[in-house]
Amino acid sequence: MGSMAVIVLSKKPRLRILHAVTAGIGLAALAMNTDWVQYVFGLTLILHIMYNLRYSEGAHLVLSCVCALIFIMLLGGHIVWSWPHVLSVAVLGLLYIGQLCLLGNDEEVETVQSEAASDQAHDVLGLPDRASLRAAFNEFRTLDPGPAMLVMIRLEGFEQVNLHLGREFGDLLLAQSANRIKQQLHSHDVIAIANGNDMARVAHLGGLHFVFVCGLSNQKHLHEQLIDDILRSTLKPFNVGNCTLEVSARASYVNCDEELGQFDNLLTCGFLALDSQPNRAVCAYQQQMQITKLEQQARLAELAHIDFRSEFELYFQPVIRHQDNEIEFLELLLRWQHPKQGILAAGRFIDDIRLAGLAVPVAHYVIERAAEIAMALRMDNIHMPLSVNVFGPEMLHEEFIEFLDRILLEHHLLPGDLIIECPSALFMSLDAQGVAMVARLRSIGVRLCVDGFGEAPLILAKLPKLSVDYVKVGRSLTAEHQQQGQFKSVVRGMVEMQQQLNSKVICEGVETQEQLNFVQSLETFAAQGYFFARPLSSVGMISWLKQWKLEH
Repeated sequence: MGSMAVIVLSKKPRLRILHAVTAGIGLAALAMNTDWVQYVFGLTLILHIMYNLRYSEGAHLVLSCVCALIFIMLLGGHIVWSWPHVLSVAVLGLLYIGQLCLLGNDEEVETVQSEAASDQAHDVLGLPDRASLRAAFNEFRTLDPGPAMLVMIRLEGFEQVNLHLGREFGDLLLAQSANRIKQQLHSHDVIAIANGNDMARVAHLGGLHFVFVCGLSNQKHLHEQLIDDILRSTLKPFNVGNCTLEVSARASYVNCDEELGQFDNLLTCGFLALDSQPNRAVCAYQQQMQITKLEQQARLAELAHIDFRSEFELYFQPVIRHQDNEIEFLELLLRWQHPKQGILAAGRFIDDIRLAGLAVPVAHYVIERAAEIAMALRMDNIHMPLSVNVFGPEMLHEEFIEFLDRILLEHHLLPGDLIIECPSALFMSLDAQGVAMVARLRSIGVRLCVDGFGEAPLILAKLPKLSVDYVKVGRSLTAEHQQQGQFKSVVRGMVEMQQQLNSKVICEGVETQEQLNFVQSLETFAAQGYFFARPLSSVGMISWLKQWKLEH
């Protein structure tokens, strides 16, 4: 009965045959009173050990070895002391009882492993995972080593959805976004990925990242076309739970010949490209990014032990009014006297300061140095407002405003002597508390300048009606435009809107007389750029100001 139960419950054909043979020989040994049948039965136990060594878990092997050992002892007793041969074959009962227990255990383990494998292979979006894509990629590259691209898609904008509407809406939005991505990947040049009983052409890495691989043998720029289709489809508004929501997407692509074609390394390159160029919608991986990353890691290590006073220096650049060509204020620019790379502009290490958690300490240092310079100018009978750049979020905290108030009092600065420049993105998402903090800053005598409108002047229209003193726009205004007539009318409208809000518009990046004439025709308030002066060390600021006054 035990042997029949084991044969029925066993799911492996080879094991069923082995159990049937063992049961048959065991019954023959019981029926026939001959020694050679017992020897054959012993051989079946050896077959059990060999089978379990190759196919089974350790518990089955231990059971087979124990049964074989007991059989040898009983067989030895039969030969030496003439024990009944029935005792030797009795080990068959022990073998099958143990097998019945282990088979039940194996069933539970297989069920758990099967469920875990199923969860791993099919995520909540019904897409294959990284392991499935890796297998498909390796098979594809073995069969077709020709040109190919790995493309990574990163969805953005879900933080606000999850925050304001909840993760349930975020998950629904993610599912709809995944469907839109799948709909664009109908080309047969996109490699197919096993997904259960089906095939898919895009894998979900988890979170907001999706990846696909396409061969370029038939169409050289297929990856660019697919990326464009995906980004355009993602920009269309989503209808989720009677709400109209908008998200965006960014993409990076990596040549599959990079990093010796190692799949995991290619994924790392895709992530690196997205992180290296956060302001670009489509990023192509370049090996220089690895060098830049290593340099950044070295700078982060150096920033952990930096002495602000000995390595940081403030440069300055004037802002010139159109009306009388006088200096409206001097912008102070942070520079790092790097021991190996020379003088680094703030744009080279500003992100490193954020990552190192030094945004607030650096802002405090720059403001204190600005106050010291302003007091030194006042002692030389020079009244000149100074502007400093801050990261943005730190200026909306009570502690920062109290620090500013103390610095103004300690250095006897007057209202308007200090101007804070901060990124435009900060003003685009101000809540009620943020608006109150901005009002507090102005109440203690600090002027505010909104920076960062260089790429899209139309974003000026989104600026909330806050009491800011200056608005800076960048090189997109000073560049040459073929449709200057239409462009000028649009920008002039933006300028007039800011003037009605008592904000003065300043154009950055003026390098030629033609550019200066152009920005003046826009009726802006002032300009800044190499045409007037390059950034200079604040050490010679007083001498430079006196020389400027003599010349102008």
